[in-house]
Amino acid sequence: MKKKTLLALVTIALVGIGGYVAVTGAFFSARRTTTGNKFTVGTLDLQVGSGVSDPFVVENIGASGDISGGKTWTIKNTGSLPGRLFMRLRNLVNNNGGCINDFKKAADANCLTPTAGNLGAKLLTSVSLDGTKVFDGPTLATDQQESYGTQWAALPNVIIPAGESKTVGLTWAASETSYGNEIQGDSTQFDVEFNLVQLTNVVPTNTQ
Repeated sequence: MKKKTLLALVTIALVGIGGYVAVTGAFFSARRTTTGNKFTVGTLDLQVGSGVSDPFVVENIGASGDISGGKTWTIKNTGSLPGRLFMRLRNLVNNNGGCINDFKKAADANCLTPTAGNLGAKLLTSVSLDGTKVFDGPTLATDQQESYGTQWAALPNVIIPAGESKTVGLTWAASETSYGNEIQGDSTQFDVEFNLVQLTNVVPTNTQ
């Protein structure tokens, strides 16, 4: 009886060992690891002229009859990816010179309102790209600020490849017959903002 019991125990032990070998054999595997993988994200950046802020103030107008002026900016893509260029006006303000004399008072009922200047509304503008006019802007009246970004966004995509440049110009003018005493002492100031974004047919909301 004792021998039978011992044999039974030995048999169970052998079955257990065999089962263990079979199970562990199913987990044999091989692995290779590659090293030195690298993912690089391209960059998108721009430089406007010398990179120094260049706000504009148009003032002391009226002594020489016709008014004209303008500025051209060189926009360089200093990143590693091509980008779509956007342009718009920001912080357009028409400052009123005040009721400086009887002639100004008679011509401008709002001469005491600091931001109700009349000069900008008399200045007709145009925007150019690489020396060619791309659209006639409205005037530089304060309420016309957003139209510049809207008209630019409607142009065929302006693409600047990495390392290359575009020039953008803005001119303004008024004939001597288009204004009078209402602009005495007034001035117009504004910023021109350029944005370079990843190539897309969708116009970003922060570019208009």
